[in-house]
Amino acid sequence: MQAVGLDDPSHVGPFRTIAVLGQGGMGRVLLGAAADGRLVAVKRVHADLADDEGFRARFRREVNSSRRVSGAYTAPVVDADADAPAPWLASLFLPGPTLSEALSAVGVLPEETVRRLAAGLARALTDVHRAELVHRDLKPSNVLLTEDGVRVIDFGIARPADHATRITHTGALIGSPAFMAPEQIEGGLPGPAADVFALGATLAVACMGRPPFDGGSVPAVLHAVVHEEPDLTGVPRGLRGLIGACLVKNPALRPSPQEVSALLGSVPAAARPWPEAVHALIAAQRAEVDRLVRTAPATAPPSVPPSAPVPASRRRRQWIATIVTGGVLTVAGAVGAATGWAADLYYLAVPEPVPTPGNVPLDQVADRHTGALPACDHVFARVRTPTGFAPERTLDPPSRVTPHNGQRSTQCTWITRSGDRINITWDQYDSTAGRTGAERAKEHYEEFYRRGVTSRDSAPGFAEEALREKYLGRSCVLRGRDGNMNIFVVVEGPAYPVGRCETVTGDTGRQAMAAVEAR
Repeated sequence: MQAVGLDDPSHVGPFRTIAVLGQGGMGRVLLGAAADGRLVAVKRVHADLADDEGFRARFRREVNSSRRVSGAYTAPVVDADADAPAPWLASLFLPGPTLSEALSAVGVLPEETVRRLAAGLARALTDVHRAELVHRDLKPSNVLLTEDGVRVIDFGIARPADHATRITHTGALIGSPAFMAPEQIEGGLPGPAADVFALGATLAVACMGRPPFDGGSVPAVLHAVVHEEPDLTGVPRGLRGLIGACLVKNPALRPSPQEVSALLGSVPAAARPWPEAVHALIAAQRAEVDRLVRTAPATAPPSVPPSAPVPASRRRRQWIATIVTGGVLTVAGAVGAATGWAADLYYLAVPEPVPTPGNVPLDQVADRHTGALPACDHVFARVRTPTGFAPERTLDPPSRVTPHNGQRSTQCTWITRSGDRINITWDQYDSTAGRTGAERAKEHYEEFYRRGVTSRDSAPGFAEEALREKYLGRSCVLRGRDGNMNIFVVVEGPAYPVGRCETVTGDTGRQAMAAVEAR
């Protein structure tokens, strides 16, 4: 951690910058101060990368993923602007070392501490998967040890569950080799079980100080993960069975995060959850932050416009170089290519055609949907669900309607006693300077399209267009776009597997749009 330099911005969005927390090939993480005195960690992307369409889409997904995951085990998002010249994401600053930093400073953790760590990470993954996401990069450097427990950070490559990408199709693996699941390495779709594999590898490192799959090179590590058994020498006997179960090759045989929690049982309450040496690191970091805050100059937000952007072709070359050196490992041919690799390789170089209904260009379409979205009580009274479903009222209705940067979102949920769930999310995009709401809605809508996985519906009957997909045989997902409005419907549960959930999903989507029209 160091004070900001002359080349650093004095402000990022509304936040005054104080210090540099970290940096990498894609950007820097800055310590910022809000007008109300709160401290935030601001992830700011290098401006040279911002004009690359693929990179900005990836960052926008990170923002959306981070906002979708809530709970006591993640760092809450305070603000973000994915459309800024240099996109940024601000999360609440939580003092504490990463797990990798703590292990480097104090050595391996005792068994009871690893149990507490495992309990917190299992709960964090439960929250991530409940939001229909897969983290895909859980590892010690993305685990934060704070005063009151553990936090999972960095949703930079998180994706909707069962979400394939063009990068993975062409044999490029996104993730960290020692923590990637075998199915991820072999070009398959990393589902929630891949996060459980990464959980096991992370816990093994906490116990042993090294990964359970080792090798002198990246190919050797990848081969070991796919073909060899984990080396758990040094893992306490009481944790060996649990960690071993997380690391089995077959994803269907790994425990779910909820099952991991059940295997761990109750963890004793503790005001200081970590060894004293870790709390000393937290205290030292807090003291350094206090010093930097006291000595940082108070400056007004800059009034000068941003510098001229770098040409797109140059930015794209820089982005590709950054990806290669920043954690995306190209192993095509060494491990094998996924089905349809030739077409995917073609569409990696050539933009795939994107169909858009209607004859009017999106940049000329006026906002069809305006004003506040309906609260869940209004929706519950208008949407008819199958017998047995009841509204979930665990959140107060006002907290479900969230305006942010010209985007309004509402989320409503119905559940059954047997664990079935219907979830509807509405996202309404208002026109902003230079961009119509329809353009913004279409951009977000297309982020969820996956060639060969998602089917397009050009006439769903309740919206202009829709995307449909089936998640691991267990649930149905529908995404619809109508002008500047997107809807997201998920139907899942033991009574509604694929084969039964399709009709309910379509009917719910129709009623969801009708509920908005009737507000």
